[in-house]
Amino acid sequence: MKPLSQFTIVLFLSLLFISSLQQSQANNFRSFFDTIWMMRHVHIINNMSIDMGLHCQSEDDDLGTHLLHPGEEQMIRFRMHFIKTTLFYCYTRRWVGGAPSAHFDAFEDNRDQHRCGGDCKWSLRDDGIYFSNDDTNWNREYTWDGHDV
Repeated sequence: MKPLSQFTIVLFLSLLFISSLQQSQANNFRSFFDTIWMMRHVHIINNMSIDMGLHCQSEDDDLGTHLLHPGEEQMIRFRMHFIKTTLFYCYTRRWVGGAPSAHFDAFEDNRDQHRCGGDCKWSLRDDGIYFSNDDTNWNREYTWDGHDV
């Protein structure tokens, strides 16, 4: 059998299977694929009065070190990994001088895939690193010594 014919048969059987599901099962099936294929955005905003260095990476992508002036943000765009867990972690430090510095998980799929929707927002502030998924309610999740709150 030719590869195109095999693909056509698999596609037909998949559509038949999906159409035979009850509405609630079909919605769960669609929700699962929407969650996986949704484009994710992680925003990290420097809300401090000093320049901050930010270095973020995942297992597959090293985004390098960036200088964030006060009020600037870095955005990370990605799709969750289908098979492995998706984790973007960041290290931030004062651009000149020592503290404050911290290591934090900017996106961890078990924690964030449902609480963020498509957007996670992080704010670097004088007393720690804050999280929001709506730009209104901000919760401090990390202190400058890198510990969870």
